[in-house]
Amino acid sequence: MIYGRRPRQLLVVWATLLGLAGLIYWFQVEAPAFRELLRPFYWIIFAVALIMTWRWFRARSRKDRRAGDRRRSDRRDHKDSVSPRE
Repeated sequence: MIYGRRPRQLLVVWATLLGLAGLIYWFQVEAPAFRELLRPFYWIIFAVALIMTWRWFRARSRKDRRAGDRRRSDRRDHKDSVSPRE
């Protein structure tokens, strides 16, 4: 996959937004008086899908930043760090 990411998160977002659009469409068919009122919600759903898809495809660094366990590393051992007492 792209930089080791799995498409599950993206598929869940798309499925949720398609389900929401389906519910809005069902409500629009059952209550046609709300047709004009519900039209902006389709644009909002489209924008959210576009933004979430862009965030998923966005380029990340090729290195795996989460390879090592950061909780086990002690920053005080590094020479580059400056302690507040100095």
